[in-house]
Amino acid sequence: MLYGFYDWLRGRLNLKLVRYLLSSGLGGRESIVLEAGSGPAYASSILGGDNRIKLSLGADIDLEALQEARRRDAGLTLVVADLMSLPFRDGSVDLCWNSSTIEHLDDPAAALKEMARITRHGGRVFVGVPNVYGPLGFQRWIERTSAGVWIGKTFSRSQLSRMMVAEGLEPRDAIFYFFRFFVGVTAEKINHIISQK
Repeated sequence: MLYGFYDWLRGRLNLKLVRYLLSSGLGGRESIVLEAGSGPAYASSILGGDNRIKLSLGADIDLEALQEARRRDAGLTLVVADLMSLPFRDGSVDLCWNSSTIEHLDDPAAALKEMARITRHGGRVFVGVPNVYGPLGFQRWIERTSAGVWIGKTFSRSQLSRMMVAEGLEPRDAIFYFFRFFVGVTAEKINHIISQK
């Protein structure tokens, strides 16, 4: 019963996020979309069913999560890959995105840099993270506990936007989702040169 409710809730969350990505993350052409750090790739499956998507890819380092995605959607294109070193050419995707991923990384900016690298000029990058001003705002007081580690770092919309600007991306839109637990920013890749750190 609890798992059924969790799957229903995850489905509703992913459907809302996919609708947002389709409205703010894509141009008018058939698009190649990569969920970088996809886990079981629920949203990638939904995106793959839209006629504006030429190819929907899920990439994750967690083989077990990708196997779950494969069991659920045999037609989904999946790649075992590290978000810090994605096996794609520069400028090869129209939209590179993730939700609830970079807050778990030691260097979120490096992951964002890699996402920007593989996104075409004029393409979009979307990142959704726990919202420091939402219901998870207490996380900074528990960050070293198991619950705090599970939540990951929290960000404000402005922090996320500044990280994107540093990587040659121009924030275009933002969304609060899942009852304001998460904040996401969509940015456009505006130049070919990514900052060197």
